[in-house]
Amino acid sequence: MIGSGLDLQRAMAAWRELAPDLDLRPVELPAASDPAALQAMLNALDRDGATAFVAADARFLNFYRLELMSIVRGHGVAMPPLVERGAIVGANVKILHNTWIGAGAIIQPGCRIGFNVVIGPGAVVGGSVEIGQSAFIDAGVTVGHGARIGNKATLGLGVSIGHGVAIGAQCVIDRPGRIEADVAAKTFIHSSHAHPMVIVGG
Repeated sequence: MIGSGLDLQRAMAAWRELAPDLDLRPVELPAASDPAALQAMLNALDRDGATAFVAADARFLNFYRLELMSIVRGHGVAMPPLVERGAIVGANVKILHNTWIGAGAIIQPGCRIGFNVVIGPGAVVGGSVEIGQSAFIDAGVTVGHGARIGNKATLGLGVSIGHGVAIGAQCVIDRPGRIEADVAAKTFIHSSHAHPMVIVGG
């Protein structure tokens, strides 16, 4: 179990509840730590038969968590998804490695969820939604049927995505409200700005 602060504690508690017989070993990494520190820790561990999970929050737009996950996978360590107790996952849902689905979340049938995704507690994801790698969906967010959430997109508290809407890669939508039209990649919709901003050439 690799991460920092409350996220690491919550992930540890969830895994203990799901698999009480697992030998869980926390690796506490400060949020600003050099990834080389994780490399050194992994080199010192007996990795035979081990699995790992990386927990980190949205302050890094999931990039830091992805970087740590990539280091772990580079050492040949399996990284199963964490589906907390109380989450409901429908039929024919595909969930890739190191994805975290919070308690009370509802994932309706036919969804495809990429690796390293975080779906917060109580979020509702409609049927046949596609969520790209390293997306972050905060607690209580709703995503309509058939929507597409791009790689590394962030949906903040109070956001609701309409049916069939496409949210581009690296978007950050942090203004509560409903989005009924497609949003271009690298668009920031934030409460502190009156109009959406788009990063050009970044």
